[in-house]
Amino acid sequence: MLLSAAEAAERVRVTNVQGALFAAHNGSVNPGRLVRGLARAVERRGGVIYEQTEVTQFAGGAAPRLVTPGGELRAKKALVLAGEAYLSRLPALHRAILPMYSLIAVTEPLSSAQWAQIGWERRESLASFRHTVDYLTRTADGRILFGSRGAPYLFGSKITDEQDRHAATHGKIHQYVAEWFPALRDVKFTHAWGGPVGMPRDWMPMASFDASSRIGTARGYTGQGVSTTNLLGRVLAELISGKRTGLDTLPVAQRHSPNWEPEPLRWMAVRYAQNTFLRMDEAEESGRSRPWHSFIADQIGKH
Repeated sequence: MLLSAAEAAERVRVTNVQGALFAAHNGSVNPGRLVRGLARAVERRGGVIYEQTEVTQFAGGAAPRLVTPGGELRAKKALVLAGEAYLSRLPALHRAILPMYSLIAVTEPLSSAQWAQIGWERRESLASFRHTVDYLTRTADGRILFGSRGAPYLFGSKITDEQDRHAATHGKIHQYVAEWFPALRDVKFTHAWGGPVGMPRDWMPMASFDASSRIGTARGYTGQGVSTTNLLGRVLAELISGKRTGLDTLPVAQRHSPNWEPEPLRWMAVRYAQNTFLRMDEAEESGRSRPWHSFIADQIGKH
């Protein structure tokens, strides 16, 4: 449903809003609680979760296997690769998916007076149409959680703990909060974190299973994995078990995304797109024309 600027302000008062798109049938979950609940459900059914165990190789066949520094694990029926961005660390999948960082900062709990200034009484999840992506929510304990992309892609799809706490990106998030809500320009931030999301070359998720190698995979959520993993998990279960309910006919089933370009082309293209998306946002927000070459970035990030 389209909202006018006045209608949007009745829900939450954000600076310079021209209008909004409201999705009534929407909601939010605590992903930390969700994943812990799923882990408990797996263990109740007899599954064993091995934490802090790095997988370095995998191989298909009659008894597909995973290789770890401590030994090998063999599957009786199927091996599922669902490591998202971290799959890029496996040689066979290094170019199949690209790690792109998404970072979050959380404010201190806001006072009743601060909430009265910005509204947001119904705790809708918010996002703008920035090319660099942002997303925010009002937490159950009265904080604002604000997330954004921006930590630079590292050559060779490198994943590091330092990128989880990229200071410049977290500083940008602090700036965004002040821009969205000027009344909070002096608010303190108590938590910050981040991590890589998996970006396939065509920006489309996939679930596939090869009966000959007995290897299945579900990946490519582009930051939408909290909800999309549920669907693709059920698709993959049908593909492996053979028990069909129609999910195997969805466009995400048995499809394959093309590989990313080899380095240094991959680094050059992704860093160019990241920088250009930022300049596009700055130009559009100030009423200027986008950079003339922005169509190239649009093609790189085309869905």
